[in-house]
Amino acid sequence: MVKNKLNEIDSFISKVLKSLLFEMVPEYANGYAKENVFEEGIYFYMNDFAMDLGRELSINNSSSFVKNAFKFINLLGESYNLEILNIVKVGVLEILYTTGSLDRNMVCGLLCAKLKIHFNSWSDYYL
Repeated sequence: MVKNKLNEIDSFISKVLKSLLFEMVPEYANGYAKENVFEEGIYFYMNDFAMDLGRELSINNSSSFVKNAFKFINLLGESYNLEILNIVKVGVLEILYTTGSLDRNMVCGLLCAKLKIHFNSWSDYYL
């Protein structure tokens, strides 16, 4: 019974994030079967989102996709929900931090103050 409730919470968080992502970053929503994009879990999906964002940042860091993506990321970063913050930290920020072709200072400059701290904390793990 308890496990089912936890699964319901996970499913709810995934649905809300999916809906918000597709609403705020319509450029990213194109091409996805919206009903089953989270089959492998929210962290894997957010990792894919971050990798696509990293590719776009290296091509055109002022595209509408980049601008909308950082509005979405920064909005999530202002959450008081620790699970949401962890999804952003591990699902997005770690991927962007470890993408070798990206200028970390440029990425950090696009983040809200709260997320800059989390982004820069990856330097404790990655040199």
